[in-house]
Amino acid sequence: MKIWIITSGNDMLSLFKFLTKYDHEYVIYYDFSHRPYGDKSFEEGLLYVQQGVDFLMKQKVDKIILPPIFELASSVEDWGLRDWKILPLFQTYLLDYCFKHSLVGKLGAFWDYADMQVIEKLMKSLEKTYSLTDAQKAIRKFQKPFAYWVKETALWKYYLVGMSYSDILINKIIKFDLRYFKDAMVDTVVPLNYGYFNYQNTISKYLNFKKIRFHKLEKIEATFERLVVWTFKPTPYSVKVFYTGHVDFLKREKRLIRLLQRGKWVDIQREAI
Repeated sequence: MKIWIITSGNDMLSLFKFLTKYDHEYVIYYDFSHRPYGDKSFEEGLLYVQQGVDFLMKQKVDKIILPPIFELASSVEDWGLRDWKILPLFQTYLLDYCFKHSLVGKLGAFWDYADMQVIEKLMKSLEKTYSLTDAQKAIRKFQKPFAYWVKETALWKYYLVGMSYSDILINKIIKFDLRYFKDAMVDTVVPLNYGYFNYQNTISKYLNFKKIRFHKLEKIEATFERLVVWTFKPTPYSVKVFYTGHVDFLKREKRLIRLLQRGKWVDIQREAI
């Protein structure tokens, strides 16, 4: 199966921690010229993502993985990304884990600037398709519709550029940001960037899972297995990277390149724009 991934940042570092386990043909559209999408307005980021989708649709593609906010937007027809080839990876993660295992219907989301503009509309639209479980219906204090608390954590995606996610200072900053959700007494936290899962050990250690649930990258992987691995036949593992801009990202993303390779074949070429 050929799976295409549109990215403008280090979210691939999270995704390929499990994608390398599965034998498929991965093709990455690395939009270095416009990185990161999260710092731009939603409309501007959507334009660049649409350009990536148009480029990929000219190829023989089976499924496309988008950044979470744009994947959710793909289910809204008037935003121009509606297509059956877009893999509902993050949407399924939200429904099957974040919504389904919410304790009292209070969700906290941490995000980028682009997410802040549209996430409430997207969440409420997704919530319309969700039915409460029997256990949730039995909870008198359960919030329906869900109640949301949000916090912008735009700097998180930059920490990995020159520092390690295990750095003491980085851990303290992350815990400081998460304190907002503890004070708000939410029952589930939702990262709206795949790159944020790089900090999942710090997040899970700081939050008490019995009170505030954070569903780690393993749940994204389990979702991927249900949507792809159990449905499509495997093909020889390979990675091809199309990139915009210059090739300096190869020097900056050494951890990513090592992760992509894993002793396998990787082809990197510039996309003509």
